[in-house]
Amino acid sequence: MDMQTFIRLLAALLAGFLLYVGIEDSTTTPGVMPDPNNPTFESLTVINSVEARVLESFPVQVHLNVTGYQPDGCDYPVNVRQAQNGSTISVTIYRDLPLAAACPMMIVDYQATIPLEGEFVQGTSYTIDVNGTVVTVTI
Repeated sequence: MDMQTFIRLLAALLAGFLLYVGIEDSTTTPGVMPDPNNPTFESLTVINSVEARVLESFPVQVHLNVTGYQPDGCDYPVNVRQAQNGSTISVTIYRDLPLAAACPMMIVDYQATIPLEGEFVQGTSYTIDVNGTVVTVTI
């Protein structure tokens, strides 16, 4: 990275920090669900790793150990949506953020154990997609 690019990046980070510091508490309320009357968007969690664990149980259970981060400092609840189509399982991890949210420029670590819904058949391989990170597990 050349010096000019570094200075521009540093200036952008400083401007974002100053903007965040200048926001009064009355305009941002961490941990509060978005108002259903205000438009929101799904902010996907960035996934670093997914580990599928088959539990020794009957019926068979599968848990995912997921690590990653939220791409901003907004403090909103994390949602998990699951869908299964045959042996393909899709897991979406996201937060509903208001379109007008002013979030601090910081990365927030994410780590969770997510139990997968549904029934699993012995001897079957399942493909699991978590926000674009794909793993395979054989039961």
